[in-house]
Amino acid sequence: MPTRSHSALLPEVKRLSTLGRALAALQLVKETLTVVLLGLPLLVQQPVLVPAVLPGLVLYLYRWGMVLGQVPRRVARVVWVLTLLDEVWGLIIYHSVVNEPTARQLRYLTWSYGLGLTFTVAALAEIYLGQRRERRHLRALLRAA
Repeated sequence: MPTRSHSALLPEVKRLSTLGRALAALQLVKETLTVVLLGLPLLVQQPVLVPAVLPGLVLYLYRWGMVLGQVPRRVARVVWVLTLLDEVWGLIIYHSVVNEPTARQLRYLTWSYGLGLTFTVAALAEIYLGQRRERRHLRALLRAA
């Protein structure tokens, strides 16, 4: 009689879909550009803000794991919710520190946070719809049994 390993009894860890990984990659590129075009010049002028960017750096590292497919979907959902908060936090900090942004800075800011919020909301919607689809499929299987 063949024996089954205990790992066969554990539920499968849900990973991000290809679309979810693509949205994480787009957010990663957007954040890299934001750091280079807006963040670094601001940190050079006001180094006291370095602790304020640490949460965003942690999210940035998690996003690499999401792009590589190493982060479970539940963790990804938390990362995306925290990303939403981080986008708003970054916008508040930028506006409170920079008194008179140039037209170029305002353009970067508009694009950066517009894209960031779009990618974040799209990723959260994709996770929600994927879970909903899986639940519907499971209910259909249970009804058929």
